Amino acid sequence: MVSESRRENSGGFFMVPAPILFTVIYGERHPTVIGIMADSHGQPDSIVSALALFDSRGCQRIYHLGDVCDSAHPETAVTCLRPLIQHRVITLRGNNDHALVAGHRQRDNSSLPPQVIDTLQNLCLVAEYKNAIFAHSLPFARELGLSCMIRDMGTVEMHRFFGMFPHQVLFRGHSHAPQVTWRRNQHLESRTLQVGRHFDLTGKIPAVITCGALTRGFCMIWQPDENCIELLTLD
Repeated sequence: MVSESRRENSGGFFMVPAPILFTVIYGERHPTVIGIMADSHGQPDSIVSALALFDSRGCQRIYHLGDVCDSAHPETAVTCLRPLIQHRVITLRGNNDHALVAGHRQRDNSSLPPQVIDTLQNLCLVAEYKNAIFAHSLPFARELGLSCMIRDMGTVEMHRFFGMFPHQVLFRGHSHAPQVTWRRNQHLESRTLQVGRHFDLTGKIPAVITCGALTRGFCMIWQPDENCIELLTLD
């Protein structure tokens, strides 16, 4: 695994070179408030609103967990990527982002600039920071490859994650409803997150946290030192 690196090309996009599976963030100032969003599905205004909200809450690092774009609306890809790049958001690849690449990479008449396709293709599938793993859907990129973006997190996958990562938290998107699930005495317990209420993760790790979709007006902050999360709304 390697650290994330970026460079800006002449088209104004940060190209994320190799690795396509994992990125581990290190060597940066320790962030105490982290913003997390996902599933903007080609709606740039929701991204801009979330970034403003994260700024007002003092977030020092921000993640977008994929489906930045929407395969049915390639015309918004540039305006969705631009604010993420400008704010140095750590962005992962979702199934819609991958569908855009697959549908436009070999087309002579593609409406997408080549640098947009390259940027989407080179987004990582999984990121790690401290005791957290970030993915669009499932964290099993090495085992599942690209299908980890689209397969759902069911009961079998939950138990698999808890067995493989007994001391970690998974932040994911894909399922649009905000929820946290943890394991107690081999049984799964879930809680629907409420806007504006801190949820204490003490005693609930490992946990799987679905951050909610920007298309539904949801995003989230994580305070790793305080071991808590808070669901936010764009309204």
